[in-house]
Amino acid sequence: MITVPKSQLPTEWKLPINTEQDWFVDSTRIRQELGYKEIVPLDEALRRTIDWQRTHSPQEPQQFAVPWLLDYTID
Repeated sequence: MITVPKSQLPTEWKLPINTEQDWFVDSTRIRQELGYKEIVPLDEALRRTIDWQRTHSPQEPQQFAVPWLLDYTID
C-alpha cells in the first residue's frame, strides 16, 4: 500500500468528488488497558487481506448511485 499524488493516479481513479480525509489513529489505550499486540506483522496482514479480497470478490456488484465507483478490474 502506497500513497501517491493525485497527478499520478489513473484517469479512472480521479473522482469528481472530494475524497481527502485527515486520519489520526492511536492504539495506546487498547494496548495499555487490554494488552493488545499484533500477532501478524503489518506486511503479512496486508498480503493476507489482499489475497482474500482477490479470491472473494462479490459475485453480483451492489447497485451504487455512481456505478463507476465499483470497478474491480480497475482496482
